[in-house]
Amino acid sequence: MSRKTRVAKLSILSNSALILMKLAAGVMTGAVSIISEAIHSLMDLAAAIIAFISVRISDRPPDKTHPFGHEKAENISGVLEHY
Repeated sequence: MSRKTRVAKLSILSNSALILMKLAAGVMTGAVSIISEAIHSLMDLAAAIIAFISVRISDRPPDKTHPFGHEKAENISGVLEHY
C-alpha cells in the first residue's frame, strides 16, 4: 500500500471518529449545533472517501487502455470534491 493510500485511509478513519464524537457530544448535551456540525463533517468524510478511491485508482500501473497510467484520476477527484 502506497504512502498516499495510507494517508487517505487515515483521513477516512479520523473523519469517522470525529463524526462519532460530535454526534455523541451533541446527543449527550442536546446541542443541535454540535449535531449539525457532525452532519456537516459527513461531507468531509465523503471527500476523504473520494480521495481514497482516486488514489487507489491512480496507483494502478499503465495498461492497454491507459498507456500513460491512471494518475489523472486524482485530478478528476479534485473536481468531484469541489462540487
